[in-house]
Amino acid sequence: MAHILHNGKAPNGRWLTRQPFPLVGTMPSPLVVDALREQLVRVLEWYRQERPAFAWGVVLHRRNERGKLRFGAVTPAGESLLLTQPLLSSLSQGPCWLDGAVRVRLTCRQITPSHPWLEAIQRPDRPPLVEALAVCFDPDASAAECEAFQAMAGTLTPATLPSELFLLLKKRCCGWPL
Repeated sequence: MAHILHNGKAPNGRWLTRQPFPLVGTMPSPLVVDALREQLVRVLEWYRQERPAFAWGVVLHRRNERGKLRFGAVTPAGESLLLTQPLLSSLSQGPCWLDGAVRVRLTCRQITPSHPWLEAIQRPDRPPLVEALAVCFDPDASAAECEAFQAMAGTLTPATLPSELFLLLKKRCCGWPL
């Protein structure tokens, strides 16, 4: 394989054509995952020093999965996975803070109608993915807190996600990897 990469010829002597653009992969770049994990760990460490309120967190981000935008999640241990409905449901079980500043509740939303023929081909060993989620601010949040995060409010899809969501929690949710 190294000789193919070196001179651009296959063993049969034919020139190999190079792909002008990288192929769409199923995983985000390891550099992106590492950067998000490092940011998350720094935020968690900062809050541990300032006020010991958050022990775990997750970053929700836009992820290209086989040519389709999906929600991805990165944990403090560097796990990178697709956001499934059961994972989002477990995040909604307890209090969750957006950037450690405003308390939010996340709920799963379905934006495309369900068709019986699609449900029939869905694999039972794979939980359904989140296609949209609603970010709702805590009713007790101040107007200033809500205003600062207004772009994150409402129903978001991977395509409309304005930036990564850093969600901080007091403890790891059940069903999530470290």
